[in-house]
Amino acid sequence: MASNGDRGARDKILGARLFAHSVPGLIHTANPDGYLDFFNQRWLDYVGRSLEYLEGWKWTAFIHPEDVEIIEERWRQSITSGEPLQHEARVLRADGEYRWMLHHNVAVRDEYGEIVKWHGSSIDIEDRKRAEDQLYRRTRELERSESSLAEAQRLAHIGSWSFTPAGFDYWSPELFRMHGLDPACRPPTVREYLDFLHSHDRVSMLNLFEGLWAKASPFDATTRVVRSNGDVRYIRWVGSPLVERGSLKQYVGSALDITEREFAAQELYRRGAYLTEAQRLSHTGSFGWKPLEGEHIWSDETYRIFECDPPPCQHS
Repeated sequence: MASNGDRGARDKILGARLFAHSVPGLIHTANPDGYLDFFNQRWLDYVGRSLEYLEGWKWTAFIHPEDVEIIEERWRQSITSGEPLQHEARVLRADGEYRWMLHHNVAVRDEYGEIVKWHGSSIDIEDRKRAEDQLYRRTRELERSESSLAEAQRLAHIGSWSFTPAGFDYWSPELFRMHGLDPACRPPTVREYLDFLHSHDRVSMLNLFEGLWAKASPFDATTRVVRSNGDVRYIRWVGSPLVERGSLKQYVGSALDITEREFAAQELYRRGAYLTEAQRLSHTGSFGWKPLEGEHIWSDETYRIFECDPPPCQHS
């Protein structure tokens, strides 16, 4: 005949199991050797099977094939070490869908520190995993887009930037390179940026910076940057204001290295000036004719030879 103590212990186990069946979570227990001996009703309903299909190590049949080896290994390590188990693995639901779950097992010890039971719970985290996966994909897409943009900017010598009342808060990598700076650095302060400029351009650029917040309007400005090696680059800045609810928040825009174009324009101007001077000294004029438009083009010296005044828009 069972003693009162044995009956009391059985009653406690029965009461605990009845309670486990009533809670909304997925609850299970295991013996000290890792043999799973109990799954609450919610677990059984989740997989659509009775206890005999899950007890012992049969539960592994309901773990995703890609996850089963690692969770078995982690569970055996916990059994040996007595350390809690916390691991994510996909479980086959009754409708045939594998869903991610977070599994957590903790050892219950007696007064001598010996493990007498393992208590475990599992939480469906499928929605969280999907959100994480979506966030990861979006992050990767953004990284690829940023990489493509950076390469396009590098090839076209175009940088991008943003400017707030506190100063520059973003420079693209190409904008750093255009100024001869390391892209790993932070954007310069206004004072640091002015120090990069040709001395003749600093006042006009400072006036531009100071006037940005007086009126929210686009701007287009070209300035000369003197790199640390003495190389001079012409940078064209184009910016637009961003206004939210009637309040100016920041300026964003692009910066284009137009050095080669500027040098070409200067060379063309010099050549034109040399040609004009040469024609003046040699009293030699030149002219052109556009038959389709019926337009005649004379150089300044040609007008002087014929003692005529050039029209106001006429350029040699």
